[in-house]
Amino acid sequence: MHGHNPLTSTARPTRFRSLISAPDLRSALKRLSTLAARREAALLALLLALTLVRGIVYMSIVPPWQVPDEPYHFYSAWLPLLPPAPHTDAAWRNLQTEIAATMLQFHHWDYMVFEQSPQDTEDKRARLEAAAATRRPATPRTFSYYLLAMALRIVQGQDILLQLYWARLWSVLTNLGIILLAVIAGRLLFRGDPFGSWLLPLLIVLHPKHTFILAGVNDGNIAELFASAAIVTLIALICSRLRWRWLPIAVVFASLAVAAKPTAAFLTPIFLVVIASVAWQQLPTPWRWGVIIVGLLCFAGLFVAIPRLSNEMRALESYVNREGWPAFLSALATYPLRRGALWAFHSFWAHLGWESLPLRDELVWILLLLTGLAGLGWLGLIWRFVTKKSWSAEDRPIWHAFWMFVLMVIMLGVFAALKGVTQKEDLFIGRYFLITMIPIAGLLVIGWRELLPPAWRQEGLAFFVSFLLLFDTVTLLGYVIPFFYPLWR
Repeated sequence: MHGHNPLTSTARPTRFRSLISAPDLRSALKRLSTLAARREAALLALLLALTLVRGIVYMSIVPPWQVPDEPYHFYSAWLPLLPPAPHTDAAWRNLQTEIAATMLQFHHWDYMVFEQSPQDTEDKRARLEAAAATRRPATPRTFSYYLLAMALRIVQGQDILLQLYWARLWSVLTNLGIILLAVIAGRLLFRGDPFGSWLLPLLIVLHPKHTFILAGVNDGNIAELFASAAIVTLIALICSRLRWRWLPIAVVFASLAVAAKPTAAFLTPIFLVVIASVAWQQLPTPWRWGVIIVGLLCFAGLFVAIPRLSNEMRALESYVNREGWPAFLSALATYPLRRGALWAFHSFWAHLGWESLPLRDELVWILLLLTGLAGLGWLGLIWRFVTKKSWSAEDRPIWHAFWMFVLMVIMLGVFAALKGVTQKEDLFIGRYFLITMIPIAGLLVIGWRELLPPAWRQEGLAFFVSFLLLFDTVTLLGYVIPFFYPLWR
């Protein structure tokens, strides 16, 4: 059955080689390769242009200070730009007064659900006085504010609103880096498959909440950029069969992400697992435990070296000592259910601004249905791995990435719940999960790809891109603009 005719088997390669060596065929193949490369470059340029245009649109139409915590992030970036003593306090009061005056000018509190809007001149004067009396932090809490301060130095003497929109533009440019990393992640995981390699970054580009947050001044954009870089290097580590050269690069990016925002600490347990896996597979026995111990020491050193992480560890220890382990574990288990899992899902996709701009439930149910279909695809992937049915070497990196993404999302949820319990903050909301956009988008694409036969993936890509464009357009024209500009209603 598996035998071959010697004459036939020797004649066919000869004929095939003669065809390949033909000058006209070689030139045709070269032209096709050049056209494919140009097509890929054109698609990448189009994707980045779409990201830039959407970011500029959002940063332009969203009124000043309406992105969550935007005043805080802006004046934190201004701290390194304040003049030295004895003029520091006066400059600080002037900065706070200018910010508060523009917040009153653009009716900032009218769009919020947590605070009462000023009703008369006396209320407005009280807001200005309270802003001038705001305590000045000694230094910014993360290095990302120093990076933004370098950008603000260019427009330091300009109007406060011009400075705000300049800072917003830098956030939009940061998003370009995140999308480029998502493209690399898609190409690494789904080589030669346009469905996976392009849908993964498109899920992030056309995500309204992600665009809304990264079109404002915040500290999460730098953290997400470095976290995405660490995730991409981990994917490269998986796809290159766990070669060591990617590990130090990933550790550096992860450390920068954690230094920028403590929620990026969800990466650290993943790195411990990866380090242990690499050491176990590629090192002799005496070296395995040494590398694992060094990894654990680096993990502990990270919590000591970064003050915000060590402060949260002390808050956790204080809470456990005060309440006891049973009360702590009970609060941790019930914390994510305080508002319900459906509310958290709704918040991830919608709830732009201070929870005052929710989308219609019909759209959220469609998104929930698509996520459920992805879940069926995950079950199909697990079934194929267990039964080894239609399993190939190309599926192994996707299998490893799937579980890595699952662990990342779970660990971020655990960290959000820990901080929420100990510090009484509600962190189980959508914008705190944006730092895991590549893992979440990767999980959705893996699930949908598993359900679609290869022959239908081109049509599947067209369907998902059309839906995402429609969803994004409805969000912008049907909710964002009418919410902030009543004449559009």
